[in-house]
Amino acid sequence: MREPAMRSTFLTASLGALLLTGCGTSPDTRFYVLSAVQEPARALAGQEREIALGVGPVELPEYLDRPQIVTRRGQNELQLAEFDKWAESLKDGVTQVLAENLATRLPSRKVVTYPWKRSAQVDYQLVVKVTRFEGSGGEAVLSVRWSVSSGDGKTELLVRESRYAEPAAGTDYRATVAAMNRALARFSRDVAEAVRSLGRV
Repeated sequence: MREPAMRSTFLTASLGALLLTGCGTSPDTRFYVLSAVQEPARALAGQEREIALGVGPVELPEYLDRPQIVTRRGQNELQLAEFDKWAESLKDGVTQVLAENLATRLPSRKVVTYPWKRSAQVDYQLVVKVTRFEGSGGEAVLSVRWSVSSGDGKTELLVRESRYAEPAAGTDYRATVAAMNRALARFSRDVAEAVRSLGRV
């Protein structure tokens, strides 16, 4: 009768040791956000008129719709960070930062994000479909299909596909997120230039 009791005691002690080991070695989770470009708002120039822009909807692939930061290892393999995560929905972060970047680069005091109120009259609507946005092989890659329509969404004025690759300044997730931020800033500049061109027509 003593053997089962000894086995039970051993199992209890082993489980306790494992729990203590796990609690003592787990690193702290680090949280990240994307950030808007820090520069003064662009003033009206020449014959430009003030533009009201609606941003969205913005669509991301399902594999990016998670708290963990995703990096790509090869053509078909993804890695999810265990202790490096987004502090907010990546979709919401991309939408908000894109809108803030455009607000500083366009001759505009009115940039709203989808869905906006019916009372918010916009001149143009930007629709974005992100197909890739992650670290890959020492760089951050952003691939996106996007279009600009009339304010009522009924007339598509331009459709484009863009790809951006920004080298990361290191191998950690902080460097990866910083490179992603730069790629999003480059996309914002291209969108702003396209919208300004439409506004000059």
